[in-house]
Amino acid sequence: MANPVCLVSGSSSGIGAAIVEEFAAHGYDVAINYNRGADRAAAIARRLQEQYGIVAVALQADLSTPEGPFALVDAAWQRFGRLDVAISNSGVSSYVRDADGRIVRYRFQDTPVEHLEREMQQAVGLNLVGAYRFGQRALARLVAQAQGERQAGREPVHRSLLFITSVSDVAPESTRIPYGVSKAGLHHAVLGAALDGGPHNVTVNALRPGVVDTPLTARPSGLTDPDTGQELTVAQVYALMAVGGSQALPRIGRPEDIARAAFAFCRIPYMTGQLIAVDGGFTLASAFANRDLFLAEGLRRRRAAAD
Repeated sequence: MANPVCLVSGSSSGIGAAIVEEFAAHGYDVAINYNRGADRAAAIARRLQEQYGIVAVALQADLSTPEGPFALVDAAWQRFGRLDVAISNSGVSSYVRDADGRIVRYRFQDTPVEHLEREMQQAVGLNLVGAYRFGQRALARLVAQAQGERQAGREPVHRSLLFITSVSDVAPESTRIPYGVSKAGLHHAVLGAALDGGPHNVTVNALRPGVVDTPLTARPSGLTDPDTGQELTVAQVYALMAVGGSQALPRIGRPEDIARAAFAFCRIPYMTGQLIAVDGGFTLASAFANRDLFLAEGLRRRRAAAD
């Protein structure tokens, strides 16, 4: 009997690479998508095949182009002849660089029109439109298989479409609001797709990671470490915040944390249309747990104002 098949977009590094490994470890054949990292994707495919005895293929596609998402799903289908799990993981930050290669940041009210246009094209083009198109084509393939099973007199087996989104939908940061907008917008597509998939035993959900230590969060944060004078990465900033009490678990996420959650979510046959945070408690709606920190900061600000 053939192995089940999992396709993960943007899976040549970071969270995506961890997800394909998690599914391979559980006996799935996997399709690894890359845009420019051909050698990296091929190396992952070779290692997974050797380590887990499954079939792994590397497929090139640029999901920021109109044809890329459809071409990726079709290539996976042509290679395996089936699709059991499709995971939309490709993503990019909204930060853009100037002519000297430096990241340029503006707050919401200060962003020049031309800069905002570049940010929106970058973030929305891939995170929202690209993921939307990927989900469209993947759901069409998943539903078609279910229809074939019904025509053959069988009940459709459970299949899953999962979108890796972000807690940035409800945790805005003033200098990268287009990123949060792209992820929040995608959540509406998740809800609509869940309604379409349900009658065919296809569940559709969103996994919303908090800050995870990946190449995406290794970028400069714009903040300086007061002890060393060095600019901190985004991951380092949030790791310090976690230790300082910004969330229930005092660390940021690792790619394998998200991979394990993704595998679990895709195996739940009675959960659909859900937007679930996997964030160490970063968006936990309670300031009480960190009351001492907030009290100390409130006292500091009151004293500063009095001076």
